Amino acid sequence: MAPAAQDQAGNRLEAFAATPPQAPEGAPPLHCTADRDWCAEISRDVDQNTSALHVFAGTPTGQPPAATLDLGSDDNDDLALWPSIVRIAGPESGVIVGVERHVSTSYSGGGGAATQLQLIRVRGDHAKPVLNAPVFGSLLIRACFGERDFWLRRGACHDEYNFAGDLTLDPTTAVGPPRLVFATKATTFPAGALRAGDAARGRLRARDLITVPDPACSYRRIFAFDPASDAYAPDRPLPECEAYTVP
Repeated sequence: MAPAAQDQAGNRLEAFAATPPQAPEGAPPLHCTADRDWCAEISRDVDQNTSALHVFAGTPTGQPPAATLDLGSDDNDDLALWPSIVRIAGPESGVIVGVERHVSTSYSGGGGAATQLQLIRVRGDHAKPVLNAPVFGSLLIRACFGERDFWLRRGACHDEYNFAGDLTLDPTTAVGPPRLVFATKATTFPAGALRAGDAARGRLRARDLITVPDPACSYRRIFAFDPASDAYAPDRPLPECEAYTVP
């Protein structure tokens, strides 16, 4: 969870934590701001296998949500609320909440997991997705299939790929909607691991048995609101990093 922050325009990034359970057992977790001005939950329709985001202006006490967004089918996904919220200042007041969509898979001798964050702007009774970004990836891929592989790999029998992304508020924004800073870090183990390549690439050296950063997928972007598309856009395109973010 990003620390609380405020930009020069008055937009704020705050904690949006799960509250102590108050609803009946099995009810979806409710997340709220510290002052309880905003709350949200993700409800699931088991029969239809779909989920929906409900955002409340205040602690829900039986009133309908201020805004609702259909999150679609969740066959293979685990959904959770982003533990932060952005309060938008000025005439375009409202909030930005986030939904984390987590997927995982397993395969012979390894597995992978990844999380995509979808930010949703809530204004009045309208909720609209405005940004999607990868925020987590972790893969473990088997590289040994016999004694010779074990020798070639010096016992390091898995390639590891890890990715983490973090969204924070740009404190320099002086007017208008908040800008968001997206910073990522990607690493591989051992040195030289390449998911698209052959794991048996000759014997590893002792100095290869380290975790190394991937500069191409460790980057920083500024997302600003684009009125033409009614969504957030980065100052530069995001690099292709599916080797880390797609299990």
